[in-house]
Amino acid sequence: MYASKDRWMVYLGIIACTILAVTSTFANKCINVMYPKIAADFSVSVNATEWMTTGYMLAQSVVAASTAYILKKVHAKKVEIVGCSLYLGATILCALSPSFALLVVGRIFQGMAVGLEYPTTLFLILTQISPRKRATASGILGGLIGVAVALGPMWAGWLENFTSWRWIFWSLVPFVVISLILTVPFVKNELQGTDSKFSFLSLALMALGLAVLDFAISSAGSSGFNWKFWLLLVGGVVIMAIFVLTNRNEKRRLFELDLFLLPVIACGAAIYFLSEGVNIGMQALIPTYAQYALKSSPFISGLILAPGSLLGSVGAIASGKWADKKGYGAPLLAGSVMMCVGTALVYFLQPFLNAGITCFFYIFQRLGFAFLFTNTIAGACSMLPESKTPDINAMFSVINNYSASVGSAVMLSSFSLTVGKRTGFAAVFEGGKVSFGLGFWLTLAMVAIAIIFYFLTNKRKAGKTGLKKPGRN
Repeated sequence: MYASKDRWMVYLGIIACTILAVTSTFANKCINVMYPKIAADFSVSVNATEWMTTGYMLAQSVVAASTAYILKKVHAKKVEIVGCSLYLGATILCALSPSFALLVVGRIFQGMAVGLEYPTTLFLILTQISPRKRATASGILGGLIGVAVALGPMWAGWLENFTSWRWIFWSLVPFVVISLILTVPFVKNELQGTDSKFSFLSLALMALGLAVLDFAISSAGSSGFNWKFWLLLVGGVVIMAIFVLTNRNEKRRLFELDLFLLPVIACGAAIYFLSEGVNIGMQALIPTYAQYALKSSPFISGLILAPGSLLGSVGAIASGKWADKKGYGAPLLAGSVMMCVGTALVYFLQPFLNAGITCFFYIFQRLGFAFLFTNTIAGACSMLPESKTPDINAMFSVINNYSASVGSAVMLSSFSLTVGKRTGFAAVFEGGKVSFGLGFWLTLAMVAIAIIFYFLTNKRKAGKTGLKKPGRN
């Protein structure tokens, strides 16, 4: 596909982008462990601290939506430079923030930066790596992110014992600078171009609709399912419906939503949404539950997630190789089943949980997610012409980020709503039961969708799906 020298330029460009993608994930996992500490320092509730993740993911979702247009009109290098610079400034703002509100603002700017950067990383992998190696390359990205997931909570727990949580942000700065330095000489791509115009109205409607829905979920966590929740929920749904209608204008739209009418793309998107929502929700919930119910320290609470995340890194690479050789249906079905098993064990055996048992159960969940994470989007792109890659990349990035936002909000809101103002083990146990149960039922639904996806992608007559048959390239 490329001469040897050009191929290494491509790899180094992808590495430059990957450094920031991994760094941002590392930061997110550090913060999950530090929710109780940050809440205490700023005298806010645990339910309020989820806005550090919810606001971040919401901002990332909105900006990622624009990349379907941006990556057709602007070189990836410029997009990456803007993303790195914005993330660097936002990280310093978070480290210096004197108030919780300013910390949330810094996290929102971080989310905007990653909303530009992460889709750019995937775009380069999906357009500059040979189709025969694309799932493996995506798996390597997922594996590195898995390492960040494992090390982030441990690093945060260690820092908590010796210094302030603010050093989480200071420790990110060198890696962001390295990513920026490597981006300038090595990130290159050819523009596809587009005759359509950017739809600011569609972007504004989508941002407003997603924000209103997030506020609905957050309000349920603090005040229950009252009139405010239902008003926000209905309002958010109406705004999103108007966005869909507005975005149908072929001359001015964010991305091609009609791709979701293809059954296999719709199933892949549903799996992507559910898997990331449960994954992020459990990553936020387990350390919180461990500290409040199991009386674990922040370091031990973070350590619970580490083995599963490290094994998931290996699983991501192995599943990528599997997908490159045999197609995407089987890895996605296997991953869905493993995630369901992991959440089922935590839910049904909750009375027996301690730090060690929770750690063991989490291995199944995280290993399953590793099979799903990058294979889902790579699989969707493999079934469509390359000209659709920016659209699929942007749409799945929005799904990924917003499901993470919703997953964190739903898990922590259901936990906070159940616990209420009560204290003691019984209240926390009941809150965990509701949230763990929610995770189980969502993953069970994901298994059902994965079965449909498996049969769709393994039909011998590709004409029945309207897509090319995935598998060997």
